Amino acid sequence: MDVVNQSELVVNAFLQALGGGLQSIMSVITELGGQIFYILFMPVIYWCVDAWAGLRIGVMLLSSAAFNGFFKVLLKGPRPYWISDKIVPGAHESSFGIPSGHTMNSTAVWGWSAIESKNRKAALAASAMVLLIAVSRLILGVHFLSDVLLGLLLGVLLLIAFSKLQKPIGAWLKKQSLKNLLLLAFFSSLFIIGLPAMVIALSSGWQMPADWAARAGEVDPLSLEGALTTGGLWFGMLGGFAWLRARRGVIQSNFGTWQRIARYLVGIVGVIALYAGLGSLFPDELGLISAVLRYFRYFLIGIWIACLAPLLFEKMKIGQIEPEIEPRSSAPLI
Repeated sequence: MDVVNQSELVVNAFLQALGGGLQSIMSVITELGGQIFYILFMPVIYWCVDAWAGLRIGVMLLSSAAFNGFFKVLLKGPRPYWISDKIVPGAHESSFGIPSGHTMNSTAVWGWSAIESKNRKAALAASAMVLLIAVSRLILGVHFLSDVLLGLLLGVLLLIAFSKLQKPIGAWLKKQSLKNLLLLAFFSSLFIIGLPAMVIALSSGWQMPADWAARAGEVDPLSLEGALTTGGLWFGMLGGFAWLRARRGVIQSNFGTWQRIARYLVGIVGVIALYAGLGSLFPDELGLISAVLRYFRYFLIGIWIACLAPLLFEKMKIGQIEPEIEPRSSAPLI
């Protein structure tokens, strides 16, 4: 691995030599594949465009994040600036490098968004977005070319698997009771956390090489924070959607014109309050208690997006929830 990584440094060095202005642009572009952007992006589809499409895109994102986190702790690859003083990091990352999470997640999210849109131009735009985000990770010196290529491959494989499995799995889920759906959402969220936790437990004797640690800064690559985030969002989003659909129905995302803007503004205030507010209140240094609180924080964000916000929209008369027996097939987003 070290030999391969050392040989790949020439790619990062060449791209960084193109100038600091390019790095500044890429620092903006790379945020389009980051956690905060997705937390802002997912709700607008679900609340204001198409609820079922938003749900599927959310499942794609969280599935990608879960698999990516597992492979990171399994492969334990460094980042370029961890092994070379010649690479200037354009961002600070505390996790392992391979595979690239930004590349994998953007492939899954933007790729599935293009499939939902059923639009050739949207597909081209999504491909360009994935390419730009992937290149940004190289220019910023936070990923090797092999990290990006593996992230791209895994993202494509996830797209293929999801396109093959969504209908049969959806048909099976439709037959399940609400209790079973909630239990399934909860225990699958524990699986998302448990899989990397098992790898981390088996890696108890692993230590970061001294030369990595000297350059990496403050990092914790064997942390479970990412898995707790993904697991909490997964349970909140899927459990909240299942409860709302069984008890009341599905939010009518195409309701109104100005009401769509109002829904997004009201809803996103709740997301920010939970994300930033609880993030500042919950302690980070209390071991298991902090882990439980992190899971709970993101569970609340997920259930707010999927269930509580739609109920508030209806109360405020800026949204409608209607029973929907059969989920729609992939509907064009544009």
